[in-house]
Amino acid sequence: MELDEFRKEFVERIRSDAALNSTDPNDEFIQYGVSTLEEYDSFPDPDIHYYGSKGLRGRIMQFNAFTFDEADGSLCLLISEFNNTEDTVTLTDSHIDQLYLRMRYFIEEAYQGEISKYCDDSDRTIDIARKIKKLIGHSNLESSVLKFKFFIITNAQLSSRVKFIKKDDLFGRPVEIDIWHLERFYELFYSENSEAIEINVADFGISGVQCLKANMTDCVEYDAYLAIVPGKFLADIYLKYGSRLLQGNVRAFLSLKNNVNKGIRRTIITEPEKFFTYNNGIATIAQSISLSDDGTHITAFKDLQIINGGQTTASMASAVVKKDNESLANIFVPMKLTVLNYSEDSTVDDVDKTYQEMIRKISECANSQTKVTPADFFSNHKFHVDMEKLAMSAKNAAPPVNGNPFPTTWFYERSRGKWDQEQMKLTRSQRDKYVMKYPKRQVVKKEQLAKCLNIVRGYPYVACDNATNNMKLMAPYIDDICNNRPEQINDYFFKQSICAVIIFKDIEMMVAKQPWYPTGGNRAQIVPYSIAKILSCIPSDKSIDYELIWKNQRLYPSFVYEMEKVVYLTHCFLNDSGGVIAREYARHQKTWEKFRDDSEYAYQLSPAFIDDLTHLKEVKEEKKRAGRERKFNDEVDLSVNIFNLGYDYWMAVYNKVEKERVINYSDKQFIKSMADIIRRGNLPSTAQNKRLVKIFNTAEDAGIILE
Repeated sequence: MELDEFRKEFVERIRSDAALNSTDPNDEFIQYGVSTLEEYDSFPDPDIHYYGSKGLRGRIMQFNAFTFDEADGSLCLLISEFNNTEDTVTLTDSHIDQLYLRMRYFIEEAYQGEISKYCDDSDRTIDIARKIKKLIGHSNLESSVLKFKFFIITNAQLSSRVKFIKKDDLFGRPVEIDIWHLERFYELFYSENSEAIEINVADFGISGVQCLKANMTDCVEYDAYLAIVPGKFLADIYLKYGSRLLQGNVRAFLSLKNNVNKGIRRTIITEPEKFFTYNNGIATIAQSISLSDDGTHITAFKDLQIINGGQTTASMASAVVKKDNESLANIFVPMKLTVLNYSEDSTVDDVDKTYQEMIRKISECANSQTKVTPADFFSNHKFHVDMEKLAMSAKNAAPPVNGNPFPTTWFYERSRGKWDQEQMKLTRSQRDKYVMKYPKRQVVKKEQLAKCLNIVRGYPYVACDNATNNMKLMAPYIDDICNNRPEQINDYFFKQSICAVIIFKDIEMMVAKQPWYPTGGNRAQIVPYSIAKILSCIPSDKSIDYELIWKNQRLYPSFVYEMEKVVYLTHCFLNDSGGVIAREYARHQKTWEKFRDDSEYAYQLSPAFIDDLTHLKEVKEEKKRAGRERKFNDEVDLSVNIFNLGYDYWMAVYNKVEKERVINYSDKQFIKSMADIIRRGNLPSTAQNKRLVKIFNTAEDAGIILE
């Protein structure tokens, strides 16, 4: 697809999504742009809020979203400009300045002026301004902000005359402009990964990073290096690339509030020459590097990612910005670097899979201060793989509704951007068929599923938090099921989970249509609290009718009627937050408990809604039936897998355990007898499978490598 065709389809897609979601194309573009930036770790935990007004001396102040990235200390504002035309529109240097200054003027007024002069007393812009002022602080020591980032999102094409954008510092902090224009969205659409970071060390004032390659002749998957990194170089690349340097699976655990500890700061200030000795260093990975002619210095990195050592990295950047030690002279940091090797015939997809798998293994094994649970983030965790398989099963096709003669499929997107990627090589007619089978409304990201499941489990205050914390809450729940009751991840569980998503999406649309709902309101908090409020009022022996929701692929009438009343109650509750930004107020457990339990917010379910509830006993029986079916299928699959490994494999296992002598005689003979059963062409029984797996795990736990 060429750029011109992409531009037309892009505009049409925004219009179509706006019609589907009952929003304005400008609003839909903001939602699309912000969610894209959030997905690629550029604009984490966004707060979408529309503000525009004339300020001091008639200066225009405007922004559409705000966030503070704790991982790299970036205070970020975003402004959007959507051109609702299929014609080419050009973004010029002068217009970039105009949009940038609107955001900068707001920051200046929020910090140095009085924003309340330019908006109503009830406008939550005042709360955002207060937070910005608090984050910047009155001194370097109390400030959380290391830099300002201003984002411009637009479907205009960047002028060829725009070559380099450099802006003056703001309140002593560096300023970065990040423009997401049409070409960038186009390139992102056709790339399977986020934009790779390419670092030329000469751009940061050094000739190279001194390194020593480890001599590992038997290792063909990767090269390993030990390096000595100048502290100033580490700080500079962190200030430039920010949290894009922090691998997504671990960046969630990094916060400048925790990372700049007193010990590291004291060493930077008073004993910089001893930093190398005192510090444990950082662990990194890169897709590729360039070396000096003699192989002793790294001159360039492609897609460098910090896996372990965010505390050290953040401390370096903080020291520069807060002027603790601006030059970082004589400070060096030990670095362990893994660089992957690829065969000449490796595809881009092969490279990415290998790279992500290596990152996963390093993240899990790294001795970090905070445990990284595999289910938190990794898309190849068994739960996410199972959910994807269940989504694609014909048994779980969504029933035809709204006059559609064919069933559709819910698309569980365990890997980022997969729904879009699947369409890349399709023709226009093929894409139309694809979207009919997998409608965009039926795309479910794993982070969205976590949020919806947390709501129905009674944690709306976590659902109001960022995607990372939602995944962290769901992780132990997932691990417990996968490790102890894997049969519970079944067809019924899948459909019930999708119903939770349907509830969420339907109520999102409902709130946007309410006459009392303001543009850029608190929908992200109203929806979780409203759903949880309804569920908390249901009698203990009853349940909402998930089967009816699945059958109709939408909420049933009595549910809709009930929610229309509750969402307004929630809206009023969140507006009475005592001057605290609603999204922060909603993230506290005590806030939810107040809304759930206080008599002031008591809610009586209507008789019509209660009549449409189903008995909880019936739900539990259906869960058990689906669990028994999944368990039976798993046992059959296990028998087939054990049989397919073959006689030779199991005899090799027997010979290995016989040689090592780590299991008892009875178990060793059992392995041999199982090999004989397979040699005769018989499938092992369920009991035999269980015993064999137990013996196998015991042997591996004892240190025997069984491949």
